[in-house]
Amino acid sequence: MQTDAKMMEKQRFGNDELYQQMQQDALLLIESYGVAVSPESAEKLLGAMPADEAARVIYSADTGRIYITQDVIEDCLDRVRQGMDYWPTGFGTGGMAAYIVDGKEPRSPEGADMKQLAELFGKTDILTNLQSSFNICSRVKRSDMATRAEIETSAIDDMIAGANGKLIMPTILSEGGYDRLQHYAEKGHRVGAALSIISTYMTISDEMVDPLLKTVTRDLPYIMNAMPIGGLTGPYSMTALASLAQAEAIFGLVLGQLIRPGIKAINAAMPTIADMTSKDMPMKFGSISNTMINILLAELNMYLGIPCCQSSCSHQRDTLDDVAIDKSAEIFSLVARYDYQILRHMFGFSAQLNDFGIDNMQKQIDQFHQVMANPIAVELPEPAQYDAEGLDAIFEGFERRDFRALDHTLKNIGKSFNS
Repeated sequence: MQTDAKMMEKQRFGNDELYQQMQQDALLLIESYGVAVSPESAEKLLGAMPADEAARVIYSADTGRIYITQDVIEDCLDRVRQGMDYWPTGFGTGGMAAYIVDGKEPRSPEGADMKQLAELFGKTDILTNLQSSFNICSRVKRSDMATRAEIETSAIDDMIAGANGKLIMPTILSEGGYDRLQHYAEKGHRVGAALSIISTYMTISDEMVDPLLKTVTRDLPYIMNAMPIGGLTGPYSMTALASLAQAEAIFGLVLGQLIRPGIKAINAAMPTIADMTSKDMPMKFGSISNTMINILLAELNMYLGIPCCQSSCSHQRDTLDDVAIDKSAEIFSLVARYDYQILRHMFGFSAQLNDFGIDNMQKQIDQFHQVMANPIAVELPEPAQYDAEGLDAIFEGFERRDFRALDHTLKNIGKSFNS
């Protein structure tokens, strides 16, 4: 094992020039390509903005798109930067796993599981950010908001009780859930909501407009997720996919600032990649490639001074077996070589984020402490290089509504995202 100071010297996967190029591509997508929106969602979003802020947004009913100029984006990002101190550095656990694993067959999660998770989170020093981690409303019909509100408010109570004052950011839908978060926020607790706004292909999700408005109009801090998938809904190269994820997340941050100037928000884009060599094209959440594209995005946002929360999983196995343990040690040692603000999904999840295990989370937390005390030698990836064809690939993939058969994708299989 190599544990000398040089091994732990911080590296950069990108560089200043690369960050500038990537950010410029992201801003160009928002300003020139725009974001598709339905008339109903456009009316809701623009109607929620003060008149002077709405006047800064370009909405074309003819194209069905919202365009925001770079000067407005930069002004809004300056507002986001002012909330940097609200967001703690460290690791987060988060997601919406459909099943929980506790040594038996996977089962649907219950409220007691959330309570146990919150208590473990509250007493674990390296964890700073708690999201939902599993979908406790998975068996509730979306139309049954009364039941959902009851479950969500109970879960929020349990999260607050167990979190020991740390930041909690649940994914909720009911008015009761948002009211409960607001109640705790007004009492000084560190709470907010986890959101997304873009579905795919720079298109606003109609289903996510109301959750955004419920959060922002209550002045609740929020985490803005975005997850383009390289090879499927995004380009199959490192810098281009990161730029698309950046554009999607920044658009969500800007929307919040236009509705409620100064609201606290964090860029939580988590691009991932599909295994284009497999017939069913599974996600490679636990791969080194997935870790590195999220590290690149974290570096970009830290360079820009934007609070950020990216993703890094710890293995690519369906169970926490010996192979997964070895891969976790490699990922833990790798992320220690780079800077980031918050990394989530590090502990407790299986390869596809479909299930989550509290016991596995504890095992991997213990393993992380062991690895940090005695880091293992890892082979660092070659620094990221700007893909000059990436922006054109984004436009072509958007036009086709599919990135799988693009020449750009096909020629990069076997060259990008191999580890």
